[in-house]
This record gives sequence, structure tokens and C-alpha cells, in this order.
Amino acid sequence: MNQVDNEFEYTFLDERTKRQAIELRLHEKTMALGAVTKKLQQKEAELACYKNMLVQSTKMATLGILSVDAASEMNTPLSQAINNVGSFNYASPIITSLLKINEQYLNGELKESQFKHELDLLNLQHPFVWIGHDLTAKAAESLNTLKKVNYCVQNLLNFSYSNESHGVQLVNIPEVAISMLKLLESQLHLCDIKTDLDSVLPLYCNLSSINQLFVNLLINAREACEDNDTKGSIIEVHVFERNNYICVEVKDNGCGMSNKVQEQMFDPFFTTKEGGKSSGMGLTLVQSIVQENTGKIEVNSTLGLGTTIKCLFPLKNVS
Repeated sequence: MNQVDNEFEYTFLDERTKRQAIELRLHEKTMALGAVTKKLQQKEAELACYKNMLVQSTKMATLGILSVDAASEMNTPLSQAINNVGSFNYASPIITSLLKINEQYLNGELKESQFKHELDLLNLQHPFVWIGHDLTAKAAESLNTLKKVNYCVQNLLNFSYSNESHGVQLVNIPEVAISMLKLLESQLHLCDIKTDLDSVLPLYCNLSSINQLFVNLLINAREACEDNDTKGSIIEVHVFERNNYICVEVKDNGCGMSNKVQEQMFDPFFTTKEGGKSSGMGLTLVQSIVQENTGKIEVNSTLGLGTTIKCLFPLKNVS
């Protein structure tokens, strides 16, 4: 083997050794990167879990306030229904007696004169007119009352469900607006509520999230109007289609926001309220919900005049 061959062999072995060293380092770096990626994925999963917990915690805090209002609102109609049931209970033996007298007459156990006498006697004690008219009215009143209570309870349940329990479905946005306005009726009773809800295509989204979006926007608008001493508080809710988007717009004539506040309004835990009156998560969750649906938010606010927040959802998310 000549000198050239020796040099070639030496160079080849040297290059192979270097390549093997580089491949080993590359393998080590790949393994390390894989471990870091796995940790990042775990952290992302943990953050998603914490986010869901925070969303649900904020929702439960709001639900606590709404439940107190709902309990107060349902107390009167439920009392009416209970009173009506008491009337039904009072009338039940009278109706039973009527049926018994009628059965005896039909079976020939009572003559016609006896039948009329028994009816007159019972009518003297308990006028039949009261049974015929009053009970019918009370039954209709009770039915309407219980329907209202059921509607209120259903709205609370819809709002309380976690995002996972509802899943993604076709959601009628104007119907959600009406339901959440009804749910917040006691909270908004000092405000003049104006609505303009166009008929738009159902949005393919999470119902619980959209419920949360409306509640947070409405509560934010109400809080902005709390210091309206010399002017009436007005909150406007609009749903319409614009430039390939379904738009949810909530407008108030409250205190408005400075440019500095607008820059921070979506930051977690940011609030202008003092003494822990607000969690500072309302608009943060609104932004998160809109982003999850590949939408966008537009804010127009003037200090001292009011704020308009538009949440726009792309039409590609509709049926």
C-alpha cells in the first residue's frame, strides 16, 4: 500500500469518525428536542385545563349572582301556583261529590227530584259557577306561570353547562340573545334595553360559549352605565350580517373608555372597578371565545359617551 492509499484511508476514517460524532450529537439533540416538545405539550394541556377551570369558575361566580335574582323572580309566580293548587285541592272533593251524585242518578239510585235536590244543596254550599270559571282561570294562570319558571330555569341550566357538555352545534344567535336578556332581566332592570335582531343563519359553535359571550358583554355594558346619574342608561343589542360575518353588537351610553384602558381591556384580571367588584375576566373570555371561532372584535369607545363592542364571526362557520 503506497503513501497515497494510506493518506486516503486515514482521511476516510477521520471523516467517518467525525460524521459518527456529528450523528451522535444530532441524535442527542433530537432526543432532547423531543423531550422539550413533550414537556411543552404537557404544559399546553395544563394551560388549557387551567383555562377551562378559570372559565368555569368565572361562570359559576356569575351564575351565583344570577341564581339569587332568579330565585327572587320565581318566588312570586311559584307562590301563585301553590295558591292555585290549594284551590284545586279545595275543589277536588266538591267535584268528586258531583260525579258521585251524577253516577247515582244515571244508575237509577236517585230519582230526578232527589238528583235536583242534591245538586241544589251542593250548589248552595259551593257555587258551581266558582268551580267552572275560577278553576279554569287558575289552571291557565298556573300553566303560564310554570312555563315562565321552566324557561327561567332552562336559561340558568344552559348558562351553567360547561363547554365540553354542550359541544359544537348549530346555534341560533338571536334566540341566544333573547334567552340571555331574559336571564339578566333583574340585573338590567334599570337600563332601557333596545334590540334589533336580524334573522341570520345558525352559527356552528359552542352554545355554552355563546351564552357566556352575551352575558359578559351585557354585564360589562351594565357596569359601564352604573354612574349614569343625569342620563338614562341605554343598552342596545344588535345581531346582523355584514361583509361575510355574523355580527353581535352590544352598545351602551355609559362612561366610555380612555385609549389607555382600551389597550388593556382584554388583559386577564384587568379591571377599572375598585374593591374586588369585578374579576377582570369578562372581556378576556369574550376575546377568547371570538378567537376560538376564528372571529374578530371591533371596539369603538369615547370617554364619557359610551362603548360599542362588535364580535364578528365568519360566515364559513354557519350552516
